[in-house]
Amino acid sequence: MNPIVAQALTIVGVLLGSAATFVVTSAAERTRWRRAQSARWDEKRLVAYSEYANAVKHMVRLCRRIAETKKLLATGQDIDLDNAFADLAEAETHRAARWETVLLLGEPTTISAARAWSEQAWRLEYILREEDPDPATFLEAYRAAMRLRNEFYACARADLQITSGPLPELNWKSLQPPAPDRPAIP
Repeated sequence: MNPIVAQALTIVGVLLGSAATFVVTSAAERTRWRRAQSARWDEKRLVAYSEYANAVKHMVRLCRRIAETKKLLATGQDIDLDNAFADLAEAETHRAARWETVLLLGEPTTISAARAWSEQAWRLEYILREEDPDPATFLEAYRAAMRLRNEFYACARADLQITSGPLPELNWKSLQPPAPDRPAIP
């Protein structure tokens, strides 16, 4: 074989090898970068969803404590209602701040589920601010809030690709309206 042709074939082989190495390395680096970006945003979404869930749960928990004081539920101990409603207003401010991060990072179905849950928390507060709230109405609204909480968690878990299975069913046996002989606090 002609030495010039042999050198040309060697150069072409080196160029093809270099090009193939470049393409494979670039593809691997792109894949690694995408994976790292995805993990970064998944971590931030996890924090956003967790903080938001804790904020709404705090509001719902305050509503439950107020309902227990107003004798709408048969459990719990009485609390000062004026302070509790002030704490509820502060909890709403905290929830609203966490909401912005969910809007920025969340997946649309998770955002919808989060919105439905917080709107139900507002409904609980609305019922509790009535002059003489109905225990059955509050209990129904509270159960809806818990159901909406689970729907939010299911959407968030799907968005974060958590595959450990669905959340356990809620146990409503422990949540009962008060006995008829327990008067409501005005």
